[in-house]
Amino acid sequence: MTTELSQADFAQAQRAWYRIWLPRVTIATLVLMAVGFGTQWVFTSTTDFLMTIILSFFIAFAMLPAVDYLSGRGWKRGVATGLVMVVGAGMAGIFTFAMAQLVVDQIVQLISNTPVYVPQAVDWVNSTFDQNYSVESVVAELGGVEEVATATASTLLSGALGFTSSVLGLVFRALTIGLFVFYILADFPRMRAALLHNLRPSSQLHVDTFLSITVQKVGGYIYSRLLLAAASAAFHYVIFLVLDLPYALAMALWVGLVSQFVPSVGTYIAGVVPVLIALMEEPSAAIWVIVAVTIYQQIENYLLSPKITANTMDLHPAVAFGSAMIGASLLGATGALLALPVAATITALVQTYADDYELVENEMMESPEHYAARMAEIREAKERRRKERIGKLKIKTKHHTDTPDDE
Repeated sequence: MTTELSQADFAQAQRAWYRIWLPRVTIATLVLMAVGFGTQWVFTSTTDFLMTIILSFFIAFAMLPAVDYLSGRGWKRGVATGLVMVVGAGMAGIFTFAMAQLVVDQIVQLISNTPVYVPQAVDWVNSTFDQNYSVESVVAELGGVEEVATATASTLLSGALGFTSSVLGLVFRALTIGLFVFYILADFPRMRAALLHNLRPSSQLHVDTFLSITVQKVGGYIYSRLLLAAASAAFHYVIFLVLDLPYALAMALWVGLVSQFVPSVGTYIAGVVPVLIALMEEPSAAIWVIVAVTIYQQIENYLLSPKITANTMDLHPAVAFGSAMIGASLLGATGALLALPVAATITALVQTYADDYELVENEMMESPEHYAARMAEIREAKERRRKERIGKLKIKTKHHTDTPDDE
């Protein structure tokens, strides 16, 4: 009887457990799913706004050293902020105007030369694919001149409307970012004090160190890139003038900015535009453009960049490339641009807070000094063997040349 009661109590306890915990687990799971989907919806809906905030802080941190410098010299912070922003907007406006002029002129030239390009394209198709098309037959197959003109006008109109909408959207976003940047720069000391005021004294030093390193690395990154971009633009502007290429200023600005602010592959992307324009003008000029871009890249890598970026972007090339790839996969082109200063900030924070220990020497590990010495010995041994081979080759050559005379 006792055993039967025990079994009944056990079954009752099992049913009680299901009645109590199953609803709780179900409700908790539904709540977590709702929170997860709600968070995803909020993040998806506010992606543009979050990107605006991130870009605003990035630009503000880049301009902050200049604003602090002027305010430290007695300028009112609002006036200093306005001046720095006007200078930055002016530089961006010059670049935009120069590139817009290049693009518009190329489009106008393409449209004006359409009567020449179309017969050339038809001739190329006929010669390449052994066809017998003519311009009139192609137009007739497309529906006649009126149909082609109507379709072209409709395409141009829709493209113009889409372009206008995109430009207005960019202008609105630029104004929004500018407003945020102005408030961040003008009120940064108060924002910093308000943030630190809400933290414990033990945490204030760490947060202040983080902010200082972030501002230093982002500002240093922007200023070092701008200096290198200015040097690159000046060098290529002179080269393009000597080669008598059109749009020399626009192409020089393009090469300077793209080569510095697009990580890893910026130099190759920047060189494509002037090479293509030089090809359209004169093929030999394109070769000189490639030579000039290559020479300047070596000058920058070995002379300019080490001195300018020594204290601002202490990053290994592999780390820089990997950071750019991760940033591009997360946030596209904006992420690739932000990746390097973020990686530099993280590296500086690790160097600040991480402990530095001496390298333990053992048979399985080799110190950098020993590795360098071993590599030097290997290079010297290779050089000795090379000289020995050259000496033997000279002896054999002399023997072969002296043999006919002896005979």
